Amino acid sequence: MSTSIGRFVKNAYKSGLKRAAWQLQFHNDLKSGWLVGEDDYGNKYYETDAPEEIHLRTRWVEYNSWHPDMSQVEPGWHYWLAYGTNTAPNALPESQRAHRAYPLPAKHKPNYTNTPGAYVCYNTAKPKCSSWSPEVAQRV
Repeated sequence: MSTSIGRFVKNAYKSGLKRAAWQLQFHNDLKSGWLVGEDDYGNKYYETDAPEEIHLRTRWVEYNSWHPDMSQVEPGWHYWLAYGTNTAPNALPESQRAHRAYPLPAKHKPNYTNTPGAYVCYNTAKPKCSSWSPEVAQRV
């Protein structure tokens, strides 16, 4: 049995066939680990200590929506995913948790880059070139 098929069978037994097929569809990888926490948007964060896992690929997020976007990850969880800390944001004591001065919006605004809804700034600089408009003059 090749290593990729063996890994599929091993993780399918750990996670279940349905979950393994879902992970192949969305992550293009099979992972099994434990649930570390969930954020306000409903994203779930996982971690594993499997020795066969690639270094710095032991933490991952499973998005709540069908259109995953890294802008849907809260800053504390983003820091944890990038291995900035080993303490998950939901495991911090209350004195160390960040509190927002303003409430979170009820619905996440997605990143519209490369879509018609992308932000386009208004240019106030004078153009270097100007268009030429011909003017017909009377001949003498």
